[in-house]
Amino acid sequence: MVITCPACQSRYRIDPSAGKSKVAKIKCPGCNHLFEVPLAEEIKTQQGEAPSGQPVVLVVDDARFFREMIEEILSELPVELVTAADGDEAWQLITTLVPQLVLLDLNLPGKGGKEILQSLQTYTHRDQVKVLAMSGVERGEEAASEVRLIGADDFISKSFKPSDLQARVRDLLDL
Repeated sequence: MVITCPACQSRYRIDPSAGKSKVAKIKCPGCNHLFEVPLAEEIKTQQGEAPSGQPVVLVVDDARFFREMIEEILSELPVELVTAADGDEAWQLITTLVPQLVLLDLNLPGKGGKEILQSLQTYTHRDQVKVLAMSGVERGEEAASEVRLIGADDFISKSFKPSDLQARVRDLLDL
């Protein structure tokens, strides 16, 4: 089940079947706002898949504009989009949601993109999570080779064309 923080509008996925309560008390990892969410007992979710059956894609970038731009570009695809503004929030979402794809900016506050890639190497569900690394600073084949060596499935420069980003997401998710 996807929830939205009423304070900062960050979206997260929770498993409504995890508890016995009809209401979940949530502390937003983005802004620390406390709020309650009613749970529907009949909703069952799978890791990495939205209730609609669509793959979950986590967009991680510290620039709000860039997150929103990527959401707009990918809105045409049959995916459920979730966003994170820093590496710590991203890691928390990766380990709780187990998204099928993470679009990961390499230059992040908190836990950096390369650090997340390294942590993923020992993550229990690593085989379920694909990573498309992104950077506006690092470019070219050398940067792409480096991030692939530490665990990214693909790399794209932030000066991408929207159609190129859509094509890479389709390829990584086999859409």
